[in-house]
Amino acid sequence: MEITNIEMISFRNHNKKNISFNAGLTIIWGENGSGKTSILEAIHSLSLGKSFRTNNKKELIKKGKESFFLRGFFTNDNGVNNTVSFFQGARGNKKIKINEKNILKRKELLGVNNVVVFSPNEEIITKGPPKERRLFFDRVFSICSTKYLDLLLSYNRTIKQRNTILKNKRKETEKELNIWNQPLSLVGQALWIERSVLVKEFSREFNAIVKKLDKDLKLKITYKEKEGTEKEFLDKTQKNTNLDLKNGFTSYGPHKDDMVFLWKDKTIRKHGSQGEHKLFLAVLKITELVFMSNKTKRLPIFLIDDLFSSLDKEKSKKLLCFVEKFQTGEKPPPQTIITTTDLLDLEQNGFFLGFNNIKKHHLKK
Repeated sequence: MEITNIEMISFRNHNKKNISFNAGLTIIWGENGSGKTSILEAIHSLSLGKSFRTNNKKELIKKGKESFFLRGFFTNDNGVNNTVSFFQGARGNKKIKINEKNILKRKELLGVNNVVVFSPNEEIITKGPPKERRLFFDRVFSICSTKYLDLLLSYNRTIKQRNTILKNKRKETEKELNIWNQPLSLVGQALWIERSVLVKEFSREFNAIVKKLDKDLKLKITYKEKEGTEKEFLDKTQKNTNLDLKNGFTSYGPHKDDMVFLWKDKTIRKHGSQGEHKLFLAVLKITELVFMSNKTKRLPIFLIDDLFSSLDKEKSKKLLCFVEKFQTGEKPPPQTIITTTDLLDLEQNGFFLGFNNIKKHHLKK
């Protein structure tokens, strides 16, 4: 799907804004504080029901206003159109609609209009704790696989219930835990199996892209598969009962996984330089774009926030060149929307020579 137009009312620092986009490349430029990133944030919110910068939706409401409203118009190659609207009030009241039909759960929005965002805000994926990498893969896999999404939601509900029991620490706690151990083991083992398959597929795509971009790069994703049966999962969970009661949370299961990122066989989280983190994230995001395209048979919208803050000029050119040449079958490259503070510098250095269809928007502070 491609976005053709977006309307924003009282969103971030925009009072009322209407922006149109090309099917090819759209460049949004202006000085810092002019609201460039918030346009990408609005597109992301319409696609996934949340911002990529904050989980606090009140931060998205323009100062002095009581709510924000977004509406995006999307279309695909077959002429299928859909409109997504998002209303959020300061008191927490929220309403998301697809073609004027209310959606009750955010999962209904996943996969309708896919996006991939490459932003400095995403650097926490390579720099942060294991949870950030799990969240990244869980999001990508949930968009690409309904089975994975259903297993993940079921597992999270079960873990939440079990952890609530652990924190209460009543006399009946162990009996109540035994009720939840069996379903936890069933869905946990199934989630592990599905996650292992998808991580392998993602890693193969990642390795192929590394070779295409730079054959001298030594980047790798490792994931320790959890072999075993549902019974072994149950035995391990029951064995950890005293530990779990002491800590007040479940200590064993897919929610403790880590996907380790390596640069020359060293963990990038501990040993990577600033530039290495940015380059690894760039490769990760291109892989996300390709992986999602292959699995869903639809090209996501590629949102690139502040290109030069993420990569130097040479690597930025390589990134854009890859995107411009990337095709699935006879389909054109993905719709790409870039924010930058210096349009003239990009044009003088030949960044957009491969793009025939370019639209530019200048935002003033």
